Amino acid sequence: MDITSLIPGADTIPAPAWLFLVLDILFFTIHILLINVILGGSLITLVSRLKSKNDTLETSLHGSITGKLPTTFALGVNMGVAPLLFLQVIYGHLFYASSVLLAVYWILIIPLIILAYYGAYIHIRRYYSSAILSKTAIWITALILLYIGFVFVNNMSLMVQPEKWGAYFENREGTILNWADPTLIPRYLHFVAASVAVAGLFMAMIWTSRQKKGIEGAETKVKSSLLIFGYATIVQVVIGLWFLLAIPREYMLNFMGGDLLATIVFMLGFLSAIGAIATAFAGKFRPTLSMLIITITAMVIMRHQLRAMYLDGKFSLSSLEMTPQYSVMILFFIILAIGLYAVWYMLKTAYKKEGRAA
Repeated sequence: MDITSLIPGADTIPAPAWLFLVLDILFFTIHILLINVILGGSLITLVSRLKSKNDTLETSLHGSITGKLPTTFALGVNMGVAPLLFLQVIYGHLFYASSVLLAVYWILIIPLIILAYYGAYIHIRRYYSSAILSKTAIWITALILLYIGFVFVNNMSLMVQPEKWGAYFENREGTILNWADPTLIPRYLHFVAASVAVAGLFMAMIWTSRQKKGIEGAETKVKSSLLIFGYATIVQVVIGLWFLLAIPREYMLNFMGGDLLATIVFMLGFLSAIGAIATAFAGKFRPTLSMLIITITAMVIMRHQLRAMYLDGKFSLSSLEMTPQYSVMILFFIILAIGLYAVWYMLKTAYKKEGRAA
């Protein structure tokens, strides 16, 4: 079968493709950090509550992140709209096709994400009044988030492999998962490990803020949170190397010297991750945060580079036709700026209230 015959035609775009690509990378980075905090925070909270029966939100290590899960959840979901829209502008014809292949699992995300949000909310509201209900709620939230992450990884991997789409003619039920892809499991586990690491660093950030306010025991909790980040990042590096070895050999070699830019980005991400582990175990928050930002940026760029390698010969951004609609784009950026300001203002107000409460 001719693979290209399975690929739908791409729609025209209202502005240069590079603009949407930059916006996609920028907003995806913000979105994935928030999602990491939500998933990692849920898993850390779940494990902590299973280990301790008498913990409290005020004094426990995980309490710093647990209380913020509902707010972060809402923010993470909303911040996911922008990168999804930009993805659809430039890769829509591929993304829609892959979504159809796993339509059943994909459509279930909508009701499940609502349940997951309520689970995070109920967990906080019933933390003291009903331990069983509270723990059950965080279990549900964590499991749903793990499910959603797995479906997303499947969709993104199917999107760049049109040669797998022929499976639709044998299974038109919308239940196709990309199990045959050797990168599926390491890619998914890499995301899970990254979530725990980022959540650990987020906890360290909160406890660092509380340490400045003179809260007793905060310094110890900063170091404990950084240890969570450090150990999770070690796991992430190991899984990342597994992921690298699982991709097609020609793509792997591009990151190992075959392509100069890809190699530089890979080495930057790898070395900054190692640096983040070292600074985390040394108990230094700010250097660890700086290293993480570099690592995340490098990984997001590598994600785009790998996507381009998979699609080489099947689709390229240069093939997109542009029908300029600059007035629409200007209006879009105005609304985007207003939306970002509103989010910033709400977060600023929320943290001020938290500070007064503390």
